[in-house]
Amino acid sequence: MTTNKNNSYTTFDQEINTFFKDAHHFACLINTCLYQGQDVVKPQDLMLVDPKIQAYTRDVLMLWNGRYGSYYLGIENQLIENYHMPYRILQYDCLVYKDQMDVLEKEHRKKKDLRSSEEFLSGIKASDRLIPCITIVIYYGTRPWQTNFCMKDMFDVKDEHHLIDFKMNLIEVHSDTHQYKDNELDLVFSITREILNGNFVIIKEKYKQSIPKQVALVIASMAKDEELYQQIKEEEKEAIIMCESLDRMREEYGTKRYLQGEADGLQKGKIQGKEEGVLTILKNLLKKGISDSYILEITGVSSELLLKAKQTLN
Repeated sequence: MTTNKNNSYTTFDQEINTFFKDAHHFACLINTCLYQGQDVVKPQDLMLVDPKIQAYTRDVLMLWNGRYGSYYLGIENQLIENYHMPYRILQYDCLVYKDQMDVLEKEHRKKKDLRSSEEFLSGIKASDRLIPCITIVIYYGTRPWQTNFCMKDMFDVKDEHHLIDFKMNLIEVHSDTHQYKDNELDLVFSITREILNGNFVIIKEKYKQSIPKQVALVIASMAKDEELYQQIKEEEKEAIIMCESLDRMREEYGTKRYLQGEADGLQKGKIQGKEEGVLTILKNLLKKGISDSYILEITGVSSELLLKAKQTLN
């Protein structure tokens, strides 16, 4: 299968975003990472809103009307470390505020209700309030995030005492040890973590239960594994046993590598004009039960030479 990597990563982002647009998954993530597992954010209090703010589009943006008032809650997915991520999140959050300020100013101009010089200068009233924004960055790279975690990290000064800092909320999937009450969310993070760390034995021993196909696709997307994603996508069943899919994927990948190696050897033998070497490779493929049509397709040899290899094999 030939896959365009950029297209694949776009598909991965779409799978992950769709998963977190589910209010239960989203609420559980916020409660676990920001409120120590307390059920502060209720799914019924969340409303999915348009993630496009000004010229920028967030990955997922929810409006939360709950215990502490109204908040915008956002999620940003990150495949590789982005050195200016604290600034980028600050910019996103500020755009949410600018959007609200623009609306307030427009309403006051329409109503013509600004009276004092302070109100005219500000464009808003002292009683106006903005909805705060909190963003979580989900990083699903294989290496630890190493550089900038806050705006202060991006400065090169000795006196930081008077600087107003902005620290981003970062979850590193490869090392995340949170226990999530939402079963699907817990499976996504825990299995993805093991895949990113190459712990396939743990997956085989621990995750033998069936999981929804859509959840399995999210895991493959977070692990940015094109082979695994395709393997799951082609499954006809709607329930996937993850360890079995991984085994099949690894087995097929190993077969592809073997066939490619044999094909490379075959081409080398043809170039060198050694028919014996070519026949040996063809016989090896036949012994492994590879079909005639597939051998002809991958090797490019003539049907006469393949027939000769079969006769020699007998």
